[in-house]
Amino acid sequence: MDERRTRAKPIPAADRRAAIIAATETLLIEHGTSTTTRLIAEAAGVAEGTIFRHFRDKRELYRAVAENVFDPVKAGEAMREVVEGETAIEDKLRAVIELLAASSQRGVLIMMAVRSAVVEASGPDDVRQPAGPPAFLIEANRALVDNLTRLVFEPHVDELRLPPRKAALVLRSLTVGAWLPGLHRTNQPLSSDDVIDVLLGGILLHS
Repeated sequence: MDERRTRAKPIPAADRRAAIIAATETLLIEHGTSTTTRLIAEAAGVAEGTIFRHFRDKRELYRAVAENVFDPVKAGEAMREVVEGETAIEDKLRAVIELLAASSQRGVLIMMAVRSAVVEASGPDDVRQPAGPPAFLIEANRALVDNLTRLVFEPHVDELRLPPRKAALVLRSLTVGAWLPGLHRTNQPLSSDDVIDVLLGGILLHS
C-alpha cells in the first residue's frame, strides 16, 4: 500500500491554533487561574510543547482567547440571530438580555485570567502603572452599543422617550455591569424581566 495514501494530512497551523484557543477558553471558564498548559494540551489534543510553537507564552495565549471571546463580529452575529423574527421590543430585550448575561459572565472570567497571566509574567515587584483597557475591549464595547442601537432600539424609535443610542447605553449598564463574579450570591441578580421593567418603566411609582 502506498504510504503517501495512508499517512494522515497534517492539520493546518490556523486550525491547530484555533483548537488551542477554544480549549483554553473552556478551561479558563471552568478552572480560572488554576488552568495549566498541561490541561490545555490534553483538551486540545496536542503536545504541551505545541502550544508554545503557536503562542510565545501563556499571556499571549490568554490574550488571543480574550480577543476571540470579545470578537465584535461574532457578537454582532449572535445578537442578530436572537432578535431575528421578534417584533415586540419586550421580546427583543428579553432575548438580548439573556445573551448579554451569559457573554458578560464569560468575558469577565476570561479577563480575570488574562490579568492573572500579566501579573504572573511581570512578577510581584513590577509597579508599572496599568496602560488602561486593551484596544480589543474598547472596540468590543463600542460595537456592543452600536449593535444594541441598530438591532434593538432604532426599529422602535417612535416608542422611545430617549434616543436609541442612549437607550442602548442604559441597557448595557443594566446588564454588563450587573453580572460580575463575586459581586452577588447569585449568578444573575437581575432577571430579564427586572431589567425590562426598569428600562421601559423606570423605578418611580406612577400614579
